[in-house]
Amino acid sequence: MSAEVIQVDDANVKVALGKFRLSLQAKGELMQQIGMSMLVSIRRTFREQGSPANSWMPLAPSTIKSDPKRYGSGHKLLIMTGTLLNSIGIAQTSPDQVILSTNVKYAAVHQFGSRDRGSVGIGPRTSKQDAATVNVKEHSYARLSAALGKGKLGNRSLNIRGPRNQVKIHVPGHTRHQNIPARPYLVFRPEDPQRIQSLVNGYIRRARSAAGLGGQ
Repeated sequence: MSAEVIQVDDANVKVALGKFRLSLQAKGELMQQIGMSMLVSIRRTFREQGSPANSWMPLAPSTIKSDPKRYGSGHKLLIMTGTLLNSIGIAQTSPDQVILSTNVKYAAVHQFGSRDRGSVGIGPRTSKQDAATVNVKEHSYARLSAALGKGKLGNRSLNIRGPRNQVKIHVPGHTRHQNIPARPYLVFRPEDPQRIQSLVNGYIRRARSAAGLGGQ
C-alpha cells in the first residue's frame, strides 16, 4: 500500500492574506463612503424636519405672525437660505474615523438649543437663565423690497427682485434673550446603522476580491 503525499504551497495564500490585512488597516476609502452616507442622512433629516419626521419644535406663533409670508405655510425650518445645510461637509477622514463639520457660527445653537435658556424646551429655567441676555452689535443689512423692480431680458421688460430695489435695514445695538429650542440635525437616523453595516460589508468583499481571496 502506497501513501500519496500532497504538498501545498501556501506562499500565494500568505501574500493574499497580507494584502487583505493591509486593505482592512487602510480604511480611508471606507470612512469617506460612510461620511458621504451620513451627509445624505443629514439632508433627509433637514428635508423631513427632524428624526422622526416633523419632530422639530415649530416656530412660535409670535414669529409666524411677525412675517406670515416668510414663516407661514410651507416654511421649512433651518433651510430658509440653505447656508447651514450646505455648510455641513466632511472635514477629515482617517483609517479609524470620519469627521463631519460646519463653519457656521450658529450651527451649535440650532443643534443644542440656545445657551441661556437651556437645550431642553423653551423658557426660563432658573433666575440666572431668565436674566441672561445676548448682546447684539449695531449693524446694517440689505433686504429685498417686497415690491418688484424693473429689468430687461433682451427686448423684454420684466419685474425682478435684485440690487436695484434693495432696502437697507439699520439695526441699533441692543440686548435680547435667546429663546431658540434644540432642533438636532446631526443625529443617527434609525436606518443609518444598517446602511453603514452594508458599506462595511461591501468594503470587505471588495478587499477580499482584490487580494485574490474571492469576493463572497
